[in-house]
Amino acid sequence: MNHPSSPLQLALGLRLATLLAFPFGVVLVALMQRSFLMILLLAAAMVGVSLVERVRLARLTGLPAPLSLAAILPGFAVRLGGLAGLFIVLLGMLALFRDTSLARSLGLEDAAIFLGVTGFALAANAISARIATREVGSALSALNAAYDQAGPGPASMDGEIIEGEFAEPYNGADTSARS
Repeated sequence: MNHPSSPLQLALGLRLATLLAFPFGVVLVALMQRSFLMILLLAAAMVGVSLVERVRLARLTGLPAPLSLAAILPGFAVRLGGLAGLFIVLLGMLALFRDTSLARSLGLEDAAIFLGVTGFALAANAISARIATREVGSALSALNAAYDQAGPGPASMDGEIIEGEFAEPYNGADTSARS
């Protein structure tokens, strides 16, 4: 299916995949019974990916990136709470079916999960931003081309536009028939 909204659907799908990447990482951590410290690292990675996107958007718009610790800490707390809640629920469900014992330290498996999830999130966001930028650019160029083909409008004439209607300039001579 190749219709005009498919690139934007792909971009939105990649954004959704980015949002689900970190909960997927928590599911992996719970299934593999890795250390609870991974939840802290994944929440920090979520904040890092969010900051990268914030800086990318600020650079695109030409505005300064609003980065402050006062804005980062509540975001980290919310992400940590959500990921920790998911981790606890998953461990509770796993404990119903088998004996669970978490790892006491971080290892290579943890590094692989962390780098894989974070790398996927950054790559998906970069691809999504590139697609969205290209689609918006093509839409703007099509709009500009349509405007240029329409020719000069009433705004380029010598008159005024008052409440959406074009009024000819008053030249001092009244052309209406007076009785």
